[in-house]
Amino acid sequence: MHSKLSKLVFAELRKCLLTHLGLNFSGKQEKELIQKIGLAAKEFGFKDTPEFVQWLLKNDVTNQQLGVLASYLTVGETYFLREKKNFEFLEQVYIPGLIQKKNKKDKSLRIWSAGCASGEEAYSIAIIILKSITNIKDWNITILATDINPVLLKKAEKGIYSEWSFRDNPDWFKSKYFKKIGEQKYLITEEVKKMVTFAPLNLAKDIYPSILNNTSNQDIIFCRNVLIYFSNKGIRAVTNKLYQSLSSGGVLIVSPVEMSNLISPKFSKCDYQGHTIYVKGTFKDSPKRIFDKQLQELAEKLKSKKFITKENKISIEEIRIPELKIEHKKHSNYEQAAELFNQGLFKETEEVLTDILINEKENKKQIFTLLARAKANLGKLDEAKEFCFKGLEIDNSDYSLYYLIATIKLEQGKDEEAIALLKRAIYLDHNFVLGHFLLGNLNLKKGLNKLGKKHFNNAIHILSNLDQEGVVPESDGLTVGRFTEIITAIKT
Repeated sequence: MHSKLSKLVFAELRKCLLTHLGLNFSGKQEKELIQKIGLAAKEFGFKDTPEFVQWLLKNDVTNQQLGVLASYLTVGETYFLREKKNFEFLEQVYIPGLIQKKNKKDKSLRIWSAGCASGEEAYSIAIIILKSITNIKDWNITILATDINPVLLKKAEKGIYSEWSFRDNPDWFKSKYFKKIGEQKYLITEEVKKMVTFAPLNLAKDIYPSILNNTSNQDIIFCRNVLIYFSNKGIRAVTNKLYQSLSSGGVLIVSPVEMSNLISPKFSKCDYQGHTIYVKGTFKDSPKRIFDKQLQELAEKLKSKKFITKENKISIEEIRIPELKIEHKKHSNYEQAAELFNQGLFKETEEVLTDILINEKENKKQIFTLLARAKANLGKLDEAKEFCFKGLEIDNSDYSLYYLIATIKLEQGKDEEAIALLKRAIYLDHNFVLGHFLLGNLNLKKGLNKLGKKHFNNAIHILSNLDQEGVVPESDGLTVGRFTEIITAIKT
């Protein structure tokens, strides 16, 4: 059957899959790819594979349809506690340190399972968190699980698994966190289930990090057995964005087969029993220890140049490393900061805006607003709120600032306060689609399905009157068409 495709059409098909799904098939995989495409063709109602391929190439395929297609082209097979060293690292090394650090601060934890398949990985993470934090009710835990495949997401949300998903697991794992509901069928406990939020996300095309889809300021990102499908360029692009999605000291965990120099060079690396963990900055060294190490290195350099001799001893404490100051070009301005923000460079955005705010006499509201958004993405929630309020002092009718404060309240686990702020934002602008979207989510979370769907329907109605290729206001670049697909997927 694969011989019916010309070399040109096959090349166009490969390019299409790379562009829309990030999936990289080599020329040598022609037979395998066409077999999988043939199976997908039947799902889409096509009897003829070449006809289906032409349809793919000539039409604007929705993300929902791309997700179905991806389910035939990738392996969604997984199981609980797969690649146990990763979970040992979390439970025995990283999580204890993170708890100690955050116990003194905001007691929040943000984790993202990117490419979660049927949910076993995300639920495994939730169980590890339950085991690790004794006073978990005092914590604000967010576990986001995303995948492009809508079929697998539906299965994950149900939380029902067969014996096969528990292979190579200890007995306590299944007996403590699952309830048998049928012949070899097990339902995950509500305690674990409610910890995880599932959502559609296309790593190749969608926008992240973003407050809107909850992908910013993550402490831990799992992205395992996903990068193997991407091209070299795609791996670099995705891992650069994952790097930006992490908080300082956050970790990216990939599968052992994906450890590669193709992963963003921005990451530091640490070894855990033969597994490479990718780190944004460092989690082993405290600021003081890093500083002491720098002093020691400088002292050794000075000694080697005979600046320090036996006759003229200088202690390490007397050596001072010059303070490093970030110097911005004279043309630093709001437009430059906005461009940095759009690239996901939130720290750099904060630095530029702080620099220009000193001398800027006009347009302070837009500086306050962007600075608040940058700080929110950096996890500096209290500072972000402060700048929101400064913006509201200038213009108390700005619905976008109420929305931003609401998203901060959500991250702090203050849902009721967030609802009040979102209602205020919608009062100021009845067509504020993000306000309706978040209110829809919050009402569904409270079990108010009818009210939640009402807000989703309002959002879809507003979006239907906009250019489908246009960008949704306040969404960090999300298109109208893609946002409609996301709401529709959640609503159904």
